[in-house]
Amino acid sequence: MTDTWALSEEEWLAGMVRAYIGCSVLLTDETGKVLLLKASYRDQWQFPGGGMDPGEGPAECAARELYEETGLVAGELRLLVVEWRDPIPGQGEHAHPAVQFMFDGGTVEAGAAVRLQAEEIADHGYFTPARATALLHPCAARRLTGALEARRTGAATLLHSAGYLG
Repeated sequence: MTDTWALSEEEWLAGMVRAYIGCSVLLTDETGKVLLLKASYRDQWQFPGGGMDPGEGPAECAARELYEETGLVAGELRLLVVEWRDPIPGQGEHAHPAVQFMFDGGTVEAGAAVRLQAEEIADHGYFTPARATALLHPCAARRLTGALEARRTGAATLLHSAGYLG
């Protein structure tokens, strides 16, 4: 094991873990149905959210992505889930782990209009948790289960998943 105090700052930084960071929002309607989006570039449905921009914090990213993708404005966001994803095998130098933050966006008011981001989002819908689970990638479905439990109990959940896109 190398003594980290003997490393230059450049060497030390080169050895640090780099991770992709994504943020999403759990929104439900007044009946408890979950808002999901159908991206134009992916087979599975997903939560409103996306990748973090430089200089942005997780809640700020989640609120920005929600607005960009749906036109909905987030109120106060509360952390529900942090998911650590292992690197995706076969990605070579781009194989980094990912961290996904999921926030509680609360309940969408009845009649709230969703304005979809035309460049990325093909469709949206409100689905029962069971139907949403079937539409999501299995790991994202697990995140939904964790998020609903965290919303119920008030205690955030930490998940660990194999590497995947979704």
